[in-house]
Amino acid sequence: MRLALVGACLLGVFLPGLAGAQGLGDVAGRERTRRDTRPATPAKVFTNDDLSEPEDEPSDVEEPADVEEDEPLPVSAVGANDPLREELDREREKRALEEREWRARFAEARALVRAAEARCWREVVRTEFYNGIPVQMKVQEFVETEEFRLAKAELAALEEEFRRTGLPPGWARE
Repeated sequence: MRLALVGACLLGVFLPGLAGAQGLGDVAGRERTRRDTRPATPAKVFTNDDLSEPEDEPSDVEEPADVEEDEPLPVSAVGANDPLREELDREREKRALEEREWRARFAEARALVRAAEARCWREVVRTEFYNGIPVQMKVQEFVETEEFRLAKAELAALEEEFRRTGLPPGWARE
């Protein structure tokens, strides 16, 4: 009796949900008919006329009175003697000089590491056993020297110093 009562309750809970359930195909069909019955709005097409500045609104840029509209402004008219421009040029030159100095420091440090690494390779005679037969052969062996360790440490210190400056990382690359 209890089992029948529990079964009836479960059917009462799930049956209405199952009866109202709809398939994905039903939803897709209704959406398709909704789109087909809706009037299509034409896409907005922008032309150069839409992008040009309206003539009746005042412009923020002041044009010199003696220069025609179609004629490009000469470089001297843009403000060659402008103190702000001169300061900007000085800043650019300073920045370019700073970049060259950092690149030269990194190039020198990397050259020292490469030279020290080249001196770490030694030619040694090794005895290897092949099928129980001892064979002596000359091989190149890398023996890390104190010079190489110091050169690598100097390069790492330079990279850390550069990282703390906050300058563009490209300056540290080769």
